[in-house]
Amino acid sequence: MKWNSILIAAWSLAASAQSAKMPAELVPYQKVTVRARVPGIVDKVLVDRGSAVKEGDLLVELSAPEMQAQVAETEAKAQAIEAQKAEAEAKLSALVSTLERLKTASATPGAVAANDLVQAQKQVESAQALIAAIAKSAAAARAQARVLNEMQAYLKISAPFAGIITERLADRGALANGPLLELEQIQRLRLVVQVPESEWKNAVRGARVEFTVAAHGAKTFSGQIVRVSRSLDAKTRSMAVEADVDNSAGALAPGMYAEAVIPVKH
Repeated sequence: MKWNSILIAAWSLAASAQSAKMPAELVPYQKVTVRARVPGIVDKVLVDRGSAVKEGDLLVELSAPEMQAQVAETEAKAQAIEAQKAEAEAKLSALVSTLERLKTASATPGAVAANDLVQAQKQVESAQALIAAIAKSAAAARAQARVLNEMQAYLKISAPFAGIITERLADRGALANGPLLELEQIQRLRLVVQVPESEWKNAVRGARVEFTVAAHGAKTFSGQIVRVSRSLDAKTRSMAVEADVDNSAGALAPGMYAEAVIPVKH
């Protein structure tokens, strides 16, 4: 109700003024809830509320003994299958050698029974089929081991972008099945301006928007309109317009209410 009153009061000034003062709010340019991608136990939390991090910085380390056991088991299985394959290939080599000798001997009439030659040929084909099957099993085992090794990499959770940790939601020993941290990018902010229906045509991409916040009195900040929702809120009959604001100096903070000024053309 209070927000709607502010909107109505602000918009009423726009009819006679050359610029319209409109309510706005500063929000993070990006905000993410950091979660674990794999089951595990929180082993280390390397940041806390207020920590500044760079993209790629290590935030949380998890431990998962069950996963390590699975990796060892899968790698052992893959090695065992590779050993079976080597044994089968050695057997195939011997069978092929026997078949070649029988073929050579069969050139002499009556030296080799036709059935012996057929049986030797079938043994070679059977050994080849066995090797092909083992090769498929080996490939599947290697793929499973590779997936598990990749999943182990997820036990180290890094920052997806540079920003500030605003909430720490887990400690060492906790089960990593929920939110761990809140990360916000505040070096750059979004100024969300609620533009009334009668003035939305003045919200042009690329236009400069000046604004003030209570924390800095009359000091003026500015941003550039980058996004226009082009959809009116049914309750307030306003449209959300976003301007990007450089906050590298850190003077502003997400959550601040602002009074924005957009030039009005009549």
